[in-house]
Amino acid sequence: NVTRAQLVTTLYRLAGSPKVTNYEACEVFSDMEKGKYYTDPICWAYNTGVGTGNGGKFDTTGNLTRQQMAAFMFRFADLMGYGTEARADYSNMLNADKVNSYAVDAISWAVGSGLISGSQKTDASGNTVYDLNPKGNTTRAQLAAILQRFCEANNL
Repeated sequence: NVTRAQLVTTLYRLAGSPKVTNYEACEVFSDMEKGKYYTDPICWAYNTGVGTGNGGKFDTTGNLTRQQMAAFMFRFADLMGYGTEARADYSNMLNADKVNSYAVDAISWAVGSGLISGSQKTDASGNTVYDLNPKGNTTRAQLAAILQRFCEANNL
């Protein structure tokens, strides 16, 4: 599984590892520490609006859910000036009703832009269905595929 800090670090590096001078996130998030591999990336994400916390924490070592991944990447794409117009109706996917309100637009964008398509499954009738699994953990393999699609779509 990928952690929240690992994804933010990846996005920070895709942005060129900009110099961080504002370390307010270290004061805002109780689980932040200076001098860690994730300190500059999380402070950058907080300062730019790419990353937000929850309940006074960033949850640095918490597993990254699929909907969190979509939200981080959507905000990153917007910050970098990449296309964020694509949208898709994902309501026919399994577990579509489990998407939290903060991630609805980001998931619609991620599906519409082809970054995510859900995990292919076969239902009881033998039909192929796709499981959005928004609250499931993002695996390294899933993130690698999604980042590859993202980079190709944005000529990175």
